[in-house]
Amino acid sequence: MTVWLYILSGLVAICTVILYAGLLPFEGIAYHMLWCSRFCHNDHTSTAQPTKDPNSSWDQLYHLGGNSPWIPKTSGIISSNVSAPENCRVDQVHMLSRHAERYPTVKAGLRMLNLYHRIAKHDHSLNGSLSFANEWNFLTQDPARHYENLVSTGPYAGTLEAFATGVKLRTRYIDLLEAALARGKVSFWASGSDRVEETARYFGAGFFGLDWERHARLQVIPETSDLGADTLTPGDTCLDYANDVNDFGHAYGARMLSEFRGTYIPAIASRLAEENPSLTFSEDEVYAMQEICGFETLAKGSSPWCDVFTHDEWESFEYARDVLHYYRAGPGNPYGATIGWLYLNATANLLRSGPEAGELFLSFVHDGDITPFLTALSLLPQTPHLPSTQPLRNRTWRTSDVVPMGGRVLLERLACPAPVACWDNAPFYPNHVYCEPPRDELSVRVNVNDGIVAIPGCEGGAGGSCPLEEFLERVERRGREVGDFGEQVGDFAAVCGLGEDAPDGITFLHQ
Repeated sequence: MTVWLYILSGLVAICTVILYAGLLPFEGIAYHMLWCSRFCHNDHTSTAQPTKDPNSSWDQLYHLGGNSPWIPKTSGIISSNVSAPENCRVDQVHMLSRHAERYPTVKAGLRMLNLYHRIAKHDHSLNGSLSFANEWNFLTQDPARHYENLVSTGPYAGTLEAFATGVKLRTRYIDLLEAALARGKVSFWASGSDRVEETARYFGAGFFGLDWERHARLQVIPETSDLGADTLTPGDTCLDYANDVNDFGHAYGARMLSEFRGTYIPAIASRLAEENPSLTFSEDEVYAMQEICGFETLAKGSSPWCDVFTHDEWESFEYARDVLHYYRAGPGNPYGATIGWLYLNATANLLRSGPEAGELFLSFVHDGDITPFLTALSLLPQTPHLPSTQPLRNRTWRTSDVVPMGGRVLLERLACPAPVACWDNAPFYPNHVYCEPPRDELSVRVNVNDGIVAIPGCEGGAGGSCPLEEFLERVERRGREVGDFGEQVGDFAAVCGLGEDAPDGITFLHQ
């Protein structure tokens, strides 16, 4: 029986790749079964679900603060139905996506590796919740090669997730794709990081086809500091922010994270010390343990480190990550809205122009480029500011299901038939009926990781979308707001301390 299961699994995998590549037609039940064998995230049918408690609603992946594989957004949404509202169509799509699942960065990875070596060199066996560590091997045998790069093996391989996301969106937007390809090659964009570029290439293979370079043009925008406002990574080009010339630069988030860590990690360290008196752990080491849970899950499909901590301790870790993003480039940082307004404004101009300017605008970046975009859009308004002294349980700003690995924000331009007014000339000519010519009502719908999210105060369009004119007015008004530095949010050069000759806007985002 086991042999037949392996054979069946192999056939499913082969057929899935063939279908993904567009070599055979697929529809209905057969397509759904193949897709769900790996990628039905909404009900978590993946082969690796080590952290889902079958007896409760608890799901570890929603408490990893961005260190998880892709997950659908479930909090703060108005619908999980991503189809266009009845009688409406999508005529333009914009996507800002994080790179797919990766290994840790060098900085975080060194914390984890130092912890591993310290435990390995300890001359006593570990007890209690850490007893597994006596036989535990590090999450990768080749850190120098893997750190910073996509995971390419296992159930959460970033290469596979990027490819599958391309197929998913190809299926959803096939009409737009065909219309775009009829014009010629379609441009899409990636910031100049290896993992971001690789994500875009695997996505391209799924979205455009395995021969994607015949149909599409990947434009890589360097992550250098000299591009001014003409960039996908404005956190690198906003020099005052990047160089921490004041208290609110890039390091602000890390400082606030450190403050909050001090409120919950000492109790964990004490608990672990009671189990193992011969070995005490620092705040950095306990935090590294929690980080390993996510990254080992990405690399291997599961991690014993996830079981070391209680649900409350994981909620504290989740909050710590929220604090980091909130004050690094989110609503809690005075630079956040300015950094995010660049891409928002460029997108708004394209939404105004409509499909005549192009149907598809797909960009790949880092999580630190998505959070300021959401800040400029005011999509997740947070009042009060997140305290660093204790968790704020009832909060809007939650990043675990917003910027997981592969997290994406889609802005869809909806065109829906407007009500048509008709009249006659009764009583003289009652049979002569006159009607207005048909027209569309246009709006913008926000989709975050397959959850529809309403823009607060602008949800009067179909399916909770924002009427286009209102959306454009909001973006313009946001750019005119005077921020904490006494400059308008939309004046990137002034806020960021750039010279008069610095580029003042995005120029590459066009078809």
